[in-house]
Amino acid sequence: MMYRFFVSPDAIQGNAVTLPEPAAHQIRNVLRMRAGAHIVVLDNRGWEYTTEIIEIERKYVTGQIIEKQAAQGEPRVHLTLYQAILKRHNFELVLQKCTEIGVTCFVPMITERTVVSDVKESKRERWERILTEAAEQSRRGKIPELRDPLEFGHAVSELSHYQIALIPYENEQDTGLRDILRPNILSAAVLIGPEGGFSEQEIALAHHASPITLGARILRAETAAIVASTLILYELENA
Repeated sequence: MMYRFFVSPDAIQGNAVTLPEPAAHQIRNVLRMRAGAHIVVLDNRGWEYTTEIIEIERKYVTGQIIEKQAAQGEPRVHLTLYQAILKRHNFELVLQKCTEIGVTCFVPMITERTVVSDVKESKRERWERILTEAAEQSRRGKIPELRDPLEFGHAVSELSHYQIALIPYENEQDTGLRDILRPNILSAAVLIGPEGGFSEQEIALAHHASPITLGARILRAETAAIVASTLILYELENA
C-alpha cells in the first residue's frame, strides 16, 4: 500500500510535485522513506498521482509523477452532516469516522443543549488536520469541507437547498430511512443533536427535515452520526 498525501494544486507543475514541510517531516522522520519510493499525491480536486520520490529535504520533498488517475474513493452522493458540537474527543471521532464513511461537508451546530460552543482557531486547525488524515487513510480524493459553526436556526434555514434532509429523533417511532429515501438523490443533509439531544422546539423548527428513527435503542450522539451517515450513503449509493 502506498502512502497518500494531499497537496495544493499549485504544488503540481507538469510532471513534478513538491510536498511541503509537514509531509516532508512525515516522509523523512516518521515513515523513514528514501528516494525512489512511491507515494500517491492528491490535489483535492478528485485526481491522484502515483509519484516517485526524487529528493527528500528537511522542509520539502520533490517527486516525479508516474501516473495520473481519477480518485476512486469519492461518494456519488453529496452528504452534509450538521453535527451539534460535542465534547472534544466525541466530536473529533465524528469528524474522523464520518470522513472515512464518505461525508462531504461538516457543519458544526450550536443548539439549545450544546455544552461546548466556543471554537477557537487552534481547535479548527486540529479539526482540519483530522479531516485531512482521515481522507488520506480512507482513499478519498477530496478533503471534506469544514464550515464555520452555525446556530441551529440558521442551520435549518439551509435545509431546503437539499433534495432531502433527515433528523434522527428518539421520539420518532415509525418512520425509518427506507420509508424516506428514494433513488436518484444526489444531495442530502442529516442533523445530529448534542449529548442531550434536540429539544421539542428544535424538532418543530426543523420543518424541512424529516424525523426518522435509527432503531429501538438510544444512541450516543457520536454513534448516531456514524450510523446515520453510513446508512444514508449505503442506501443512496446502492439504490
